[in-house]
Amino acid sequence: MEKYDVIIVGAGPAGLICAEKLSRTDLSVLLIEKDTVFGDKVCAGGITRKGLGIFSFPDNIIEHRVCKTAMHSPGRFSHAETPDTIMITMDRKKLGNFQRARLDNTDVAVLSGTRVTEIRKNSLITSSGEEYRYKYLVGADGYASIVRRYLKLPVKKKLIGIQYIVAVPDLDPKLEIFLDSRHFYAWYGWIFPHKDKMAVGCCCDTRYLSSKKLKEKFHRWLESKNIDISDAEYQSAPISYDYRGLRFGNIFLAGEAAGMASGLTGEGIYQSLISGIEVAAYITGQKEESEEMKRVIRYNRIQLRIMKLMIYAGPLRAVLHELIIMLMNNRRFKEKVNNSFS
Repeated sequence: MEKYDVIIVGAGPAGLICAEKLSRTDLSVLLIEKDTVFGDKVCAGGITRKGLGIFSFPDNIIEHRVCKTAMHSPGRFSHAETPDTIMITMDRKKLGNFQRARLDNTDVAVLSGTRVTEIRKNSLITSSGEEYRYKYLVGADGYASIVRRYLKLPVKKKLIGIQYIVAVPDLDPKLEIFLDSRHFYAWYGWIFPHKDKMAVGCCCDTRYLSSKKLKEKFHRWLESKNIDISDAEYQSAPISYDYRGLRFGNIFLAGEAAGMASGLTGEGIYQSLISGIEVAAYITGQKEESEEMKRVIRYNRIQLRIMKLMIYAGPLRAVLHELIIMLMNNRRFKEKVNNSFS
C-alpha cells in the first residue's frame, strides 16, 4: 500500500492549485482525477477581475478580455465600457490544461482516469482496486464529492445552471446580464462572449423554481430575444453553494465540494482557487483564516443576502430589478459594483 502525506481528490481549479502550492513543500502529494481531461466542466467560462491576480494567464488560453458590459430589465438597460479588463473568458479545458502543466517537473504524482470508490479513515480505494494511505485528504471533487459524502455533509443549497453554446461569427465581446423575474425568478440570464460563440444561460435554486419550469421559461425568453438554438449545444449542471467550512480534522474540502460557489450568480472559479490555496496553507501550518478567504466568504454572504431579498420580494421583485438598472446608470453606484469585481 502506497502512502502519501496528502491525497487530493479532483483536479479542477481548487485541486490543481492546492497541488501546485503543496508541490513547493517537502510533502508527498497524490492528485487523483476521475477523467482523462482536466477541467472539463459545464461553466459559462468567465473569470472576473478578482481572479486575475492569482495567475498571469497566457494569451493563448484567453478568448476575450471583456471591457464592455450591459444589464437589462424588461423596461430599462444600462451599459458600461471601462479601460481595464472586467473579466476574461476561456474554455474550461484550456484552463485545466494550463493548471495541470504547472505541475510538470514537480514531485506531485497525478493519476487521471481513476475514480475514488471508497474512503476509509486513513486510506482510500480507487477504481483500479489500489489502496492509498493518507495523512491529509483533500476533497476537491466537485458537486458530487465522495469526500463530502464521507463527511456526511449533504448538499442542501444548490443551483441548476442551464446554457446553450451558440455559434456567432464576428461576436462583440460584451458581457450581458438580464434581470427578468417573469423568466428567471430571483436569478438572471446571461450572455458570455467566447471565441466565435457565446454561452447563453441562466440558473436558479430548484427549491423555488423546478429545473423543468426554468427550462420552459428560458426557451420562451430565448424566443423573445430571437436567439436561434437549433444548432446550439445544450449544457446543464448542478452548482453547490452549501458552504460548511474547509477543515474537518485531517480532511479538507475545497472548491465546489466545499460549496464555494455564489448562490446568486453561480460564480465559482475564483472562489475555488482561493479555497484551494487556503487548504494548502492549512496543511502546511496556517492556523487562522486568511484575509483572502474572509473576503471570499464575505462576498458570497452579500450575494446570498441579495438572493434572499429577491426571493422574499415576491411581486415587488420586478420593481427591484428596474431599480437596480436605474442605479446602474448612476456613476457612483456603477463604480461600487465594478469595484466588487476587483
